[in-house]
Amino acid sequence: MRRIYLFVAMGAILFAGCTKNIAYNSESKLSVIDAGVEPEDVDAWNAEVDADFEKVMQALGTDDEVAVMQEFDAKYGTSMASESARFASARASSGKSGSSKYPKMTDMPFNVDGAVYISGGTDDLVGTVIDWVSPKTLPGSYYHGAVLDLDKYDKYNEDGLCLETAVTKGAGYESPNDWRGKVNACVLNPKYSITKSKLDYAQNYMDQYCRMDNKNMEYGFFKNTVNIFNVVTKADTYTWYCTKVVWWVYNLYGWDIDSNSDRIDWTTSGLYTIVKDYYAVRYFYSSSKRKAAINEYLADAKKNIVLAEEIVLSPYFNKVYENIRER
Repeated sequence: MRRIYLFVAMGAILFAGCTKNIAYNSESKLSVIDAGVEPEDVDAWNAEVDADFEKVMQALGTDDEVAVMQEFDAKYGTSMASESARFASARASSGKSGSSKYPKMTDMPFNVDGAVYISGGTDDLVGTVIDWVSPKTLPGSYYHGAVLDLDKYDKYNEDGLCLETAVTKGAGYESPNDWRGKVNACVLNPKYSITKSKLDYAQNYMDQYCRMDNKNMEYGFFKNTVNIFNVVTKADTYTWYCTKVVWWVYNLYGWDIDSNSDRIDWTTSGLYTIVKDYYAVRYFYSSSKRKAAINEYLADAKKNIVLAEEIVLSPYFNKVYENIRER
């Protein structure tokens, strides 16, 4: 009898061990997802998915990014790595110069105070990074922005800093020569008459953040660097990105230039790809929960993120110049 109990006990241990292995290998995850049935322990499922997705977020922008995403894809049947690989390849080919291969746009105008400059294309290093977050609905694949402080512009020195934007330190300045070398670009002039004193106040206010000696800030769309579920709010004055600087100038002036246009297709964003895949795994058993979670995330992102394309489509500006050299 003791021998029978021993065999039963050993069998139970082996069965438990096999069950645990099945529960944590990639084939079991794919079979569970294919079945489409809600897990018995939803909390345990979500905890494992969240832990694996945290590895993805930690790898974003690093050399391990594609490999970590491929591991997630293999385990859960998603496809986020294919989108990431495109941007990783572009980053590698662009090098570290931050400049494009195209000739200077010598006809780009710098003559209107408060003019907004928008650029796009993935030929330069910065472009490949920001482009991952931004939807690409318009032909210029626009993602970057700046606003001209004409009082700081010197036509005899186009390396002078006069365009309020964001750089690696956070809010900062770029020069006209920086902008003449962009891949794609357009210039937007204010559609309505500008009160110079109000614009000067807004530009001078932003100067306290943009000046190059102020480094008490960070660059990014998200707090804590890679936490895509902690989108930087517009009110935050520590974390900056370029089009948020442009929005701040005009919000201080009295215009809300974030159009939140329905014409913008968020599904063209690399960010959307991994958010979609994350919720597809978390709520594989319920299309309604999955759609609700994605829609809630996008609503929060639209409310807080100011896109270059949203500024292009804002009713406050007229496009006076455009040069698209890479589609």
